[in-house]
Amino acid sequence: MFERAMKNRGDTHTPQGFYSFASTNGKPWYRSRRFGIFSVVFLISATIGLVYDYSRPAIYRSSATLLTSAMTAIDRESGDPDIQHVAIQRQVLLGHELIAETLSRLKAANKSLLRLTTSDIQTLLHVEPVSETNLVEIQAEDSDSKFLPILINTWIDVYLDARNEEVKRLTSDTTRILEDELKGLSDKVDFARTELEAFRTTHDISSTGREENEALARLKGLTDSLNKASEEEVKARANVDAIKSAISRGKTVVPNEEKGSVTELQLRLQNLREKLADLDKRYTREYINLHPEFKFIPEQIKQLETTIKSKHQEGRDVVLADAEVVYAAAQQTAREIRSQLNEHKHQASAFTTKFAKHDALKTDLESLEKLHRETQERLVQVKTGQKEKYPQVTVISRAYESRNPVRPDYGRDALIAIAGSFLLGLFSVWVFEYLTQKKEEQPSPIAVFGIHSYSPPSRELANYPQTESIPLDHKANNALMSPSSRELSSHQLRVLLNASNLKAKQLISLLLSGLSVDEAAALQPGQIDLQAATISVIGKTPRVIPLCGALKSLFEQSDGQPAWNWDDPGLRIDLSAALVCAAVDSGLPDPQGITAEAIRHSYITYLVRQGLRLSDLEQITGYLEPSVILGYSAYSPPQQGRHIYEIELFHPALITST
Repeated sequence: MFERAMKNRGDTHTPQGFYSFASTNGKPWYRSRRFGIFSVVFLISATIGLVYDYSRPAIYRSSATLLTSAMTAIDRESGDPDIQHVAIQRQVLLGHELIAETLSRLKAANKSLLRLTTSDIQTLLHVEPVSETNLVEIQAEDSDSKFLPILINTWIDVYLDARNEEVKRLTSDTTRILEDELKGLSDKVDFARTELEAFRTTHDISSTGREENEALARLKGLTDSLNKASEEEVKARANVDAIKSAISRGKTVVPNEEKGSVTELQLRLQNLREKLADLDKRYTREYINLHPEFKFIPEQIKQLETTIKSKHQEGRDVVLADAEVVYAAAQQTAREIRSQLNEHKHQASAFTTKFAKHDALKTDLESLEKLHRETQERLVQVKTGQKEKYPQVTVISRAYESRNPVRPDYGRDALIAIAGSFLLGLFSVWVFEYLTQKKEEQPSPIAVFGIHSYSPPSRELANYPQTESIPLDHKANNALMSPSSRELSSHQLRVLLNASNLKAKQLISLLLSGLSVDEAAALQPGQIDLQAATISVIGKTPRVIPLCGALKSLFEQSDGQPAWNWDDPGLRIDLSAALVCAAVDSGLPDPQGITAEAIRHSYITYLVRQGLRLSDLEQITGYLEPSVILGYSAYSPPQQGRHIYEIELFHPALITST
């Protein structure tokens, strides 16, 4: 009886009063079963999370910074960072020998670290180069904040000592090599001096400037002149070759007196090019060509380029011609001097040979003496300790004990644990309610076009005093006197449409166009005219309903016919399922209250609120009971009724839906 009365009534609301009353069982909320489940799950989860959070050891970090090159003087700019040297020093710092020595010193200083291994040290230590600098940051992380600075500073001391030892070894090796070279050079210098002195004694050469007779004086003069002429010839030839090479490579070759003017022309050309480039950024080339001030710039650039090119060509010709003239003159001079020298060859050939050999011996001696002096200077520099030639290492900052751990963040993780426990408690309550409903109650009521089926009251409700039953006739009359209380807004209807599939969208759009559920379910392809954008409704109240653009587009997606088969025996359940799925997927509150009757009711109230005359309502919605029409009078505005052509028939949800 109760179920049949509810179907006749068409009520769209679940009897929430029964469920709420049974769920609380007359007890305070803090003594309810839900709160108990939530409290137990929350406390257990929060306790486990907080115990895990605060049981984790605190990790501290200590760091130091090294500069791996010599610091720049205050009056000089810093050089480019040596990335390769920084990378090498990083590998040296992480080397096994350095870490092993560090561990040895730590164990010697503290006997409690005997179990510490090199692998443990390598795990704790990290070396990270600071980008685009010669700085290296040394870091160590561990739960013992006091041990970290000792470890890092010991590590740095071992590294500095190792570097000093390496510098000493390199210095010692270099000193030994230089001393051996210096000893060999001393022997060679002594031998060269002895040989030169013996040659002078044998051939009676007391000095290089001594003139024994006129032939020798003449020979010396000619020889000097020939040497100079030959040198000038070589220089002149080298100059000619250099000029030709520069010309072949396309370099600028101009006389010295023309360089100033050429430079000035090039400067003017560069300024004009920069000015033209700047104008190209701001204007088009057509605008520049039309502008009276700017249009001459390209022509001036071409003229300057032509002038500079001509200057370069003329300069190359002049410089090459001058160099060839000088070269020819030097050749002629050398030929004449050589000819004169040949005339005195027989007279001074012996002396020339002696003098040349003497000069060679002297040159060899001077070279050996020079090399000997340079080696002595290098040896002195190495012994005096010029270590700045080696890459310098400076400790910018040493490690110190850190008071604040870097991880974990106990406060943040505690909040996460509490929030997660809170959500887990809520989820547990939901799971418990879901499982108990499945176990103890019948399936939840399913809304089929606004008609709900209800299960009989549970045993829990039997213990509570029952309200006096109301006759079913009276309930039905009340249902006819007032429309459904659930009215969906335009926004809610748009959300519902966006969450629907094609079948549900067509059904909802038909309900928002004035068709009833039965009329929508019985709709056949012949009743839809896409060209005229109308629907011909047949049945108890025949009428023609205009199609809005959105509904027409939906029918075009299904080839001008409904997305369902009107003679399918299970059509009602199929359409109901599509509508229920759309209501749930939309995320709107109270999805059980979103029924076909609620959607149709929302459309009727939309028409009535515009002032539509209630007597014309059936021309859009079909036949309605007089009592139902009377119930909609509460939505009619206090003004004279408007005709159908004076109102907007298309619901805003259909017009703005996508």
